[in-house]
Amino acid sequence: MQNPKRIYHILIMTVIGLGILVGRLAQIQLFDTLSFSSHEVNLIEESVEQRVHSIAIDDGRGKLFDRYGELLHELHQPSVILFPFLYNDNQNLHKLSQVLGISSEEIKSKLKNRSKPLVVDSANITPEKVDEINDMGIPGAYGQLVTQNQPSDFAAHFIGAVRENPEMVLERYPERIGKGLLSNQTKIGVLGIQKAFDPFLVSEGGSELIYHVQQSGRPLFGLDVKYTAPSNPFYPIALTTTLDQNKQRILERAINKSGIKDGGAVLLDVETSDVLAMVSRPLFPESDPLKKGTGNQMLAPQTPGSVFKILTAAAAIEQNFQLADRQFNCNQNVYKDGEASRKLGLLSFEESFYQSCNVTFATLLNELIKEDQDALEDVGGKLGITQISGWTGSVFHYDQFQHFPGEKKNIMWKGNGDKQVTKAVAQTAIGQLNVRLSPLSIANMMATIARGGEKKQVRAALSVQYKNGATLVEFEEQNIDGSTLSPYTIQRLQSLLEGVVKEPKGTGHQAFSKLPVEVAGKSGTAEKGETTVNNKWFAGYFPADHPKYALVVVDLNSKSQQSKTNRAFAEIVNELYEYDKQSSNDQ
Repeated sequence: MQNPKRIYHILIMTVIGLGILVGRLAQIQLFDTLSFSSHEVNLIEESVEQRVHSIAIDDGRGKLFDRYGELLHELHQPSVILFPFLYNDNQNLHKLSQVLGISSEEIKSKLKNRSKPLVVDSANITPEKVDEINDMGIPGAYGQLVTQNQPSDFAAHFIGAVRENPEMVLERYPERIGKGLLSNQTKIGVLGIQKAFDPFLVSEGGSELIYHVQQSGRPLFGLDVKYTAPSNPFYPIALTTTLDQNKQRILERAINKSGIKDGGAVLLDVETSDVLAMVSRPLFPESDPLKKGTGNQMLAPQTPGSVFKILTAAAAIEQNFQLADRQFNCNQNVYKDGEASRKLGLLSFEESFYQSCNVTFATLLNELIKEDQDALEDVGGKLGITQISGWTGSVFHYDQFQHFPGEKKNIMWKGNGDKQVTKAVAQTAIGQLNVRLSPLSIANMMATIARGGEKKQVRAALSVQYKNGATLVEFEEQNIDGSTLSPYTIQRLQSLLEGVVKEPKGTGHQAFSKLPVEVAGKSGTAEKGETTVNNKWFAGYFPADHPKYALVVVDLNSKSQQSKTNRAFAEIVNELYEYDKQSSNDQ
C-alpha cells in the first residue's frame, strides 16, 4: 500500500502546477496581452500577424497612359491573383483558363504546393479580362492592376524614375506630410515625367489584399479576402501622356539596331509638337537614375554642326540678302585662308545648302553681323530656338509648371565679343565653337518649319484625370511667344530642306532618296575638340509634301566614316510608313 502522505504531496504539487499554468494563461490571455514580458510584446497584434497575410497590389502612385488612353503596360500590368485552394476546383479552373488563355493543367501546376497566392501577369491579360474575371465572382480569383517595380528600358528617360528620398519629400511636400497624407518614406519622381508631374502622381497610400491563413500557412477558408485602399475617391489619378507606345518601340528598335550608344532620337507630331517617342542613350542604372553621364540627351544642348546652317540660311533670307545668281568658292576653307577638306567648286546659295558648304555660311553670317549684330538671335527667336521648347504654364499654384524641367537653354554665342571676331563668327555660322542646341529644340524647329512657321511648345502630357474619370487638368496646346518668320522665308527653307535629299549631290540623297516617303532635312557633323570623335545628326520631317512627323537622330560618339544616324533615321521612316499603312488598312 502506497504511503498516503506521499500521495498527498503529489496532489499538492499537481494543484500548484495547474495553478501556475492557469495563472500564466490568464496573464497571456487576459492581463498582459498588450504588453507581454519585459519586451512589451503586443500578443494580440503578433497573433494576428501570424495568421494574416497580404499581397501588395498597388503603391497608390498615379497611373500613366499613352495618348490613346491605353495603359503603359511596362509600368502597370493587368494581373489575376489566384489562391492555392483553387487547385482542387476544376470547374472554376476551366472557366479561368478560357479567359486567361492558359490551360487549366498549367494553372494547376503553378498552384501545386503553394502556400501563397499566385500572381498571373501574362502579356495577353488586358484590363478588359481583369474586369471579366472579377465579374465571374469566383472565390479565390481576383483581377487587379499591379504596379510593376522592376526597371524597364521602355521610354526610360521620358518616363523617368521613382525612388525614396526623405529629404526631397520634406522639401517638396511639407504641408502634405504635416497633414499625414505622406511620409518621408513615400516614393517620389526623381527623373522624367515622373518628376515633372510628381505633384499629381505622388501616392497618398497603397492598396493590398488581406487574407487569413491556417497554422500550416495555407489560406483559411470561410473568411473573405479583404481589399484595403485609401478612402479618397479621387486618387490615384491618371496621367495621359503624349507617348505613342508603338512608335516608341519603333524608335527604340532603330537606335538599338544602329549601335548608337551615346545619343538618341526624338519624334514629334508636326501638327501639335507633341512628343510621340523619345530615346536617350546610355540608359541610367537601376541603382542610380541620377548617375552622371546618363541624363536625357534629348534635353541637353549639344554642338549641332551643319544643322545650324538652317538658322544662318534663314537669317540671310529673312534679311532679304541678294542671293540669286551669287556664287561661293567652296574650294576654300571656312576662314578663306586655305583649301577646304571637301573641294566642291563654285556653288550657288541653294547648292551650298544641299552640299553643306562651310564657307558660304561663314561668309553670309559675317556679312549679316556687320548689318545687324542680333540677326542670328532674331531668327532663332522666330524659330523658337532661343526659348525653352517644353510646355510651360500656370497650373493651380504652380506659376511655371514645366513638362520638361530638365531641359537646358540653348546657346549661340559665349558673349557679344565673339561677334567682333571674323573666325568666331565663321565657326558659329556652321554650328561650331560655342553653339549648343538640344535635340528636342531642333526637332521642334523642324516641326515649326514643316507646319508653316507657327511656333508651339512641346507637350509631354495631354491631361490629368481623377480616379472617377473627371478631368483635373488639361494641357492645351500653347504657342511660343514672339514673332514668326515670313511665309516667304519658311517656303524657301522648306525647299532647301527638300533639296538636301532630292538633289543628287545633296548630303541626304544617298541615304534617304529611295525611302517610301519624301524626307526634308539637314545633316550635321560637329567636331569635338581635337579628337576624332564627332557629333553626327540628321534632323528632318516627313512626308515632305504633307508633313506628319518631325524627327531628330543624333550620335554623340561617332567615329569617322560612320553613319549610324542615317541608318537609324531611315529605319524609323520605313517602319513608321509600314505602321501607318497597316493602321490605315485596319480601319
